[in-house]
Amino acid sequence: MLIHIVKMGETLYRIALLYQIPVSRIISDNGMTYPYTLVLGQALIITQPDVVHTVRSGESAYSIALHYGITVQELYQNNPELADRTPIFLGQTLTISFKGTKERGISVNGYAYPHVNRHVLRRTLPYLSYLSIFSYGIRQDGVILQPEDEDLIQLARIFQAQPVLVLTSIDERGTFSTENTKRLLTDEEFQNKVLRNLIEIMQEKGYRGMDSDFEYIPEENADDYVAFLENAHRQLSEVGLFLHTALAPKTSANQPGLLYAGHRYPEIGAASDRVLLMTYEWGYT
Repeated sequence: MLIHIVKMGETLYRIALLYQIPVSRIISDNGMTYPYTLVLGQALIITQPDVVHTVRSGESAYSIALHYGITVQELYQNNPELADRTPIFLGQTLTISFKGTKERGISVNGYAYPHVNRHVLRRTLPYLSYLSIFSYGIRQDGVILQPEDEDLIQLARIFQAQPVLVLTSIDERGTFSTENTKRLLTDEEFQNKVLRNLIEIMQEKGYRGMDSDFEYIPEENADDYVAFLENAHRQLSEVGLFLHTALAPKTSANQPGLLYAGHRYPEIGAASDRVLLMTYEWGYT
């Protein structure tokens, strides 16, 4: 993969000619929409196919992947137009591999609400390691508030992304409840009841892990939050599930503010399998 920086006077056609690839490849790889306007200094992803395959009669995505020794997932990644499960057709040209070798592997997480646009989701899922579904909440009696997530879990499985249950302090009114958070962190019996209920749901629905996403934790409950994560990690790992934790982005350990004071990075990192830094808290631009 290369990165091309748009220069004065360049067009998609000229850039495609430079790299000997179709214009449609640049449009697809960069998610461009009509009228495909370029901006001076814009960065474009350039992928140059190495091995390509022309679809023959009777072939399927599975049989083509099997023939070349790649997974169907890799075939989807190399050909984004297949992401909507559009059937392949006779004479279609598919990219099997690209020029250049991969330098490293990465894990990619994406958050999604149950009402996410399915076209956007399907085009994204081939590139995700984890699909974190937002979100589960807690009632005062310990009953878990569940979103309509079955469709998203099924799509994650199809595209081989691991579905992750996102747990927040959202209550039955749809608001983040500091009261629920404090009870979860300080009432051991309540905490274990919630974790038991969560694990039962995760096993029943096929979730592979949980993302603990608690903001607005009072500073006096910072140690309680670490203890909760340690307890959650222990119970989840006993049944083969993992724990992710979302963190407000700090620039220093003692950064003031309700978003930050209750998150102790070293201890939370030690108690979690992975952490996610929510840098969007600094602004959406």
